Amino acid sequence: MASYHIRSNSFPSKSHPIADQLDQQLCRLRSSETASTSSLTDKLRGLKDLYMCVDEFLQLPINQNTLYDRWVEKVLDGSLRLLDICATSRDVLAQSKERIQDIQSALRRRSSGELNITNEVTEYLKTRKTVKKMIKKCLKEMKQVDKINEENPVDGMLKDVQETTVETFESLLSYIGGSQKSNWSFSKLVRGQRVEKETAASISEFDAVDATLEMVISQKKKSIVDRSKLVKLESELQEIDEVLQCLFRNLVKTRATLLNVFSN
Repeated sequence: MASYHIRSNSFPSKSHPIADQLDQQLCRLRSSETASTSSLTDKLRGLKDLYMCVDEFLQLPINQNTLYDRWVEKVLDGSLRLLDICATSRDVLAQSKERIQDIQSALRRRSSGELNITNEVTEYLKTRKTVKKMIKKCLKEMKQVDKINEENPVDGMLKDVQETTVETFESLLSYIGGSQKSNWSFSKLVRGQRVEKETAASISEFDAVDATLEMVISQKKKSIVDRSKLVKLESELQEIDEVLQCLFRNLVKTRATLLNVFSN
């Protein structure tokens, strides 16, 4: 389990209320990284709220006076990379959601006499391979986000914000990418056989759906698809995308504020 440093005294005791609020939001979000009960969507909502505070924080004159041009340039570069990561996350979600909807449509047609859904399942699995390649590339690029040098409390706070953002996106992309477990392990899960608690806890909605659809192809079974799993995953993807859409707007707004600081 990763160990996170939570800044407890980033600012003097008489700091601005916005700074205090930002510190509290950051501590709450970082502590949730290790909480098993904290859902991914909750973390993304927390990140969205965090950036609302960041934008207000950056607009405080006292903070703008402490930002150096060379430092702002580095933060701007990092913010652009984070925007790209957010956009990629939304893209892979959209691709996966579209293929799930195709399968659900095929399953509805089955009741009218069309029994074969192999083509839709094959397209879904192809998309999943493409998505996993995109995620692997994105995770690699995330390591290239320049770290902020901590020279004063403002730098330290925004360094924590950037690191927390990267950690949250890593969690999101790893979730979308799914487990790297073998098909045999997945088959055990789908068939309802006993699995270790540790293994069961690591299975995401994507894992369960991938396993089910892989069996459709490998075992030529047409009645194995549990539509409730597809409905649940589609609903989850919709919820995540709505939060990401708001987060993307907040990231754009924060970048605009940084550009304004830099130009002045």
